[in-house]
Amino acid sequence: MKKVAVIMLAIFVVAAFSTAFAQDKTAKGQIELGGRVSFYMTSEKYDGEKVGSGSEFTLYPSVGYFIIPKLELEPTLLINSWSWKPEGGETSSRRNFGGLLNVAYHFERATPSDLIPFVFLGVGMVSHSGKNNGETVEDLKTTMILPDAGVGIKYFLTEKGVLRAELFYQRLDKAEGVDKLTDTNIGLRAGISIFLK
Repeated sequence: MKKVAVIMLAIFVVAAFSTAFAQDKTAKGQIELGGRVSFYMTSEKYDGEKVGSGSEFTLYPSVGYFIIPKLELEPTLLINSWSWKPEGGETSSRRNFGGLLNVAYHFERATPSDLIPFVFLGVGMVSHSGKNNGETVEDLKTTMILPDAGVGIKYFLTEKGVLRAELFYQRLDKAEGVDKLTDTNIGLRAGISIFLK
């Protein structure tokens, strides 16, 4: 994970300070329709013995609108599925639904290029439902995401088709719907977008 983060940051820095950028891909009024995903699987051992395994999948469908050149307002849905199964025990799971509201600034210059780096900052909320050891969990709190921040790159495969990747940091208050539980996440999201205008 550290190597991937370093590579992503290196690409961002090179692209941000390069003189080759597209001039009109982030013009005012542009609309970006797309989505990203993140996924991981984990397995834990204690003193050499497996104690459990789990997985998490998150889908981020979004619509972005450039309110001024280079500055994009991007409301995003967050649909998440998480599960954990201890060895010899029953699976605990969560189904989470929420949203993010991010603002992204794109580093676009005068000379055309297919690679555009950006930075983003936003906030969000997530509601939860789920089970612990087969029993439905009651009174799950709403998680607040403050901030959702990071850096990313957009690569134009065609005039309107884009591959994008983001290195993100999140701080979650009432994480997993548990009061007084705080969580911090650093991860990668990747996906595709289409520029409609």
